[in-house]
Amino acid sequence: MTKPRLLTVILALLVSACHSRPHTQPMPAVLSDTSPSIVSELQQAIVTLKGGLPPVLANNVLTQSPQLIISSGQLGNDQAMMTVDLSALPISAFELQIRDRLCVLYYSKADKYVPLRHAQCIEYKPD
Repeated sequence: MTKPRLLTVILALLVSACHSRPHTQPMPAVLSDTSPSIVSELQQAIVTLKGGLPPVLANNVLTQSPQLIISSGQLGNDQAMMTVDLSALPISAFELQIRDRLCVLYYSKADKYVPLRHAQCIEYKPD
């Protein structure tokens, strides 16, 4: 085999090897445990993804479900607020995921995610 032909074969094999690596689909996940530092990390991830001020999060955030829904503003207790169309409220949805063995917070509206360094995720398995 000539040198140029051998080089072409090697390059073709390298290109096909690069494309054969399986891309794993993101999996919904939940937190295995929470702490004040993990809640703080989630708040900072939300600010990175969406902007604004860090939201108030519950201590058990993302331990039961991979979805996190955040609404802006405050709802009143008066009767008028009870009839508000929910689609008119400013709502942001996030999902905790496992991507390439990393625990990440995904923001679908921007199609972006932030890896979480301190949080430990486990695959979400609905009941």
